[in-house]
Amino acid sequence: MKLSTKCRYGSRAVMEIARNDKEGPVKRKDIVKNQQISDSYLENILISLKNSGIIETIRGAKGGYLLRRPASEITLLEIVNSLDGSLSPVECLETPSICERSEWCATRVAWTKMREAQEGVLRSISIKKLIDSEKQSFVADYCI
Repeated sequence: MKLSTKCRYGSRAVMEIARNDKEGPVKRKDIVKNQQISDSYLENILISLKNSGIIETIRGAKGGYLLRRPASEITLLEIVNSLDGSLSPVECLETPSICERSEWCATRVAWTKMREAQEGVLRSISIKKLIDSEKQSFVADYCI
């Protein structure tokens, strides 16, 4: 499985919003600057994340983007599903009717296990876990 650039950038944008959540709404221009993502590309990503209920928009001069739920409740699986759609490596897992072999196909079992493993890993990683591990790696790399 190869994640799209949209998904990778979306994960970084959500992390940026989560990191700054205590200071209030995060402006898009700050995400663009800090994450080095094109403004127009980021705008489309943020729309998808908003439509999925991961983030919310606050309008006005002091507006920006906030998480709709705590970072500990938002998983990478939600972000991937929001931006990339299904993790199914083959179409017949989502739509068995497209393949006459789907009921007895031996490889379909393998594709199902592959999807379930990927979903399990992504479901187990919250945005908070990513931010916490990021903080630990900065501390571990600190030397005098």
